Parts: sequence; structure tokens; C-alpha cells
Amino acid sequence: MLEKRKGYPGMKKKLLSLFLMITIVLSCIVVLPGCEKEEIKPHDGVVLYQLGPDDKMLMMGYVIKTSGNKYIVIDGGGVGKKSSGYLLEALQDITGQEFPEIEAWFLTHLHDDHVTEFCLITDFYNAKYGDIKINNVYFNLPSKEFMNNSEGGKYAYLHDDVRVSFDKVMGKGEFEKINGKNVFEGDIIEIDDVKIEVLMTVTDEEKETNINDTSLILRMTVADQTVLFLADAYLGESSRLVEKYGNNLKSDIVQMAHHGQQGITEEAYKLIDPTLCLWPSPAWVFNNTSGTLKTFNDRQWMMDMGVKYHIVSGLDLTQFLNMPVDFSTLEERDITPPKQNNEE
Repeated sequence: MLEKRKGYPGMKKKLLSLFLMITIVLSCIVVLPGCEKEEIKPHDGVVLYQLGPDDKMLMMGYVIKTSGNKYIVIDGGGVGKKSSGYLLEALQDITGQEFPEIEAWFLTHLHDDHVTEFCLITDFYNAKYGDIKINNVYFNLPSKEFMNNSEGGKYAYLHDDVRVSFDKVMGKGEFEKINGKNVFEGDIIEIDDVKIEVLMTVTDEEKETNINDTSLILRMTVADQTVLFLADAYLGESSRLVEKYGNNLKSDIVQMAHHGQQGITEEAYKLIDPTLCLWPSPAWVFNNTSGTLKTFNDRQWMMDMGVKYHIVSGLDLTQFLNMPVDFSTLEERDITPPKQNNEE
């Protein structure tokens, strides 16, 4: 009996130690930031980056890294002559290269918030460094005449800027040789394990009533998972998409058209039926700060459709997705717009 009593304090000590250990483990799970689950990092396969330099810049930019470490850029952003020139630093961070090499660069349409950074990199940065390399640039642009007659000719200068930049990359006079067009509907470009299909371009007749509806619409496929890039597609292209592709528009991930406000129709989004939405939207657009935008319409449509996953450039800044995406690793996001401001 006495020996057992002597042993009791030792047993009590062991139980106390076990209790403390369990408490620490539970606190790691619930409370301590140093014990959070392992951070997800870009892997060796395909990685898709949505660029967000800050919460204010209206722009669209995507970078895709292939499993062979080749890099693809879609647009890149910038806002006219006021662009910050942020893209070089972003590409350096993503590629790990002081002088990035881009395998393919897609330009969707001639608005400053989509193509200015491309022009800056080929104009200013090449003059400064001389070692940045762009192997291919793809686009299907409307004519200079169309640009002169659209939106008061405000963006016609971009036709010249892109021509000059393309010729610096591909050689003098090359833009004129291809008449500003080197990809067409139905074209497929494969780079390592990334397939990019051209779904839509400006029409041959150039009957579009605005520049947004001349957007190059692309669909990327990685291991049977699809990402639809709508650029700034508006109502005209929306109708054409629905008519031409119908249920074949179905895609796993969609880039929200026209920065997530007043782009394509709800009917078109229902046909796309995405699991994840990418919003190239500054905070003031996503939150409709001015009260004059249509962002809340798109947000409500997505909630009505039951889309649970959303990445917003102006709220989340630059983010990446390891492709194909394991959606179970993403956090759900409720983007229901405020009821008092909900637009009809």
C-alpha cells in the first residue's frame, strides 16, 4: 500500500504532462499562428497568377507558368501614360529572372488598362536593359480606322503603340505584314502542358460598336480543367458567345468580364457555370464605391448560381493557383452585395 502511494505522485505527474501536451496541441490547432497548416506555395507544375499591384489600379493581368518553366502573359495592365511600370518587378518575382523571358504574350484588346505595361516593357525597359526576351506576341486587333472611329478616337494611339512594340519584338515591319492579326478563332496554341484556344476575336466586318466587344477571348486547358478569359467582353460578344458555343461555354474557372461589371450577360455566365471566379477588379469597382457601376449585378448572379470561390485582385492583390486547382483547398467567400445598394 505504501509503495503504491509512493507511486501515485509519479503517475499524477505523468497525467499532468500528458494534459499539458494535449492542451498545447489543441492551442496550436485553434489559436497559435505559428501552428497553422502548411502554407501552400507555387508548385513545379502549371501555376496561374492573377496580378493585383494594389487595391486601386484598374487593370487586367495574368501570368501562367508551365511545368517546363515557360511563361505566358495575358495583357498585363497599366493605365495610359500614368501606369506605374509595376509589371517588370512582378515578372521578376514570378520568374526569378532579372531579365524575364516570356514565351507567349496575348493582348486582348486596345484599352490602356490592358496593353500599356506591354508597351512600357518593350519600349522603356528594353531600351534600359536590352535583355528582356519575348518570343511570341499574339493578338487580333481591329483596324486603325476602327480605333479612330470608336470612343471618340481616344484610344487610337494604342494601335500605334502596339505596332511599334510588336516590331521591336518581332522585327521592323512585321505588324504591317500580318495586318495586326496573327491568331484567329479556332486556333490552338500549346506550350508544354498548357493549351490555349482562341474562342472569339473581332469580326472581319468590324461591326462592333465598342472596343470592349473586340476582345480576344481565350480558354486555357490544363489537365482537363478549363479557365475562360473573357477580357472586357461586352453585350455584343456575349450574344455571339452564346450563339456560337452554347453549353460548350462550360468552364471550371472564369475571368469576370469587364472587371466584373457590365460585361457579358447572366445567361452567358449560366452557360459557363464556373466553380471559381477571378475578378480583375480594384476595390472601388468590386465595392461599387461610386454607386454608378453594375458590379453588384454580377456579384448577385454568382451568388444565385452558388459559386463559392472568388479571388479579387483589388482585395487579395497578386494571388496564384496551382493547376489543376484542388477547390477543396480554397476558402469559400460570400460576395453577396449590400441589400441597400443592390442594383436592379
